[in-house]
Amino acid sequence: MNILSGTMTENTDESFNTATIFGEIKRTILSKDFKGGSVKNMFGNTELDFTQADITGNAVVNISQLFGQVTIAVPVDWRVETDVTHILSEMEDDRSYLVRKQRSNKILTLTGLSVFAAVEIVNSLED
Repeated sequence: MNILSGTMTENTDESFNTATIFGEIKRTILSKDFKGGSVKNMFGNTELDFTQADITGNAVVNISQLFGQVTIAVPVDWRVETDVTHILSEMEDDRSYLVRKQRSNKILTLTGLSVFAAVEIVNSLED
C-alpha cells in the first residue's frame, strides 16, 4: 500500500495489486502474458502503462476508488471493454476513434466501482 507518497515501479508478473491513500502510483507492466490486476484508490492517483505488455485473450483489471483517478495507457492492438459502475464519476477513452472501434482478440476488461472519481484510457502516458 502507498500512503502519502509516489512510487514508480515496473512489473513483469502476470498480475498486480495496487492500493493508495492520498498518494500516487505509476506502474509499468512488462508482462508478455498479462492476466489481470486490482487498483484501490482513496484520494489517490494510479497510472498504469501497458504499452510494453501483451495479453492472450482476455485480461481483467478491477478498479475500486473513491475520489481518485486511474489513467491507463494501452497498446493500439488491444480492445478495452468497461464494466465499471460510476457514481458521480467519469470514464474517458481518449484514444483515436479507429483504435477504439477495432476488433481485436486482445481484450482488457475494466470492472469495479468508481465514486467521485475518474478513469481515463489513453494511447500513451507521455501525451
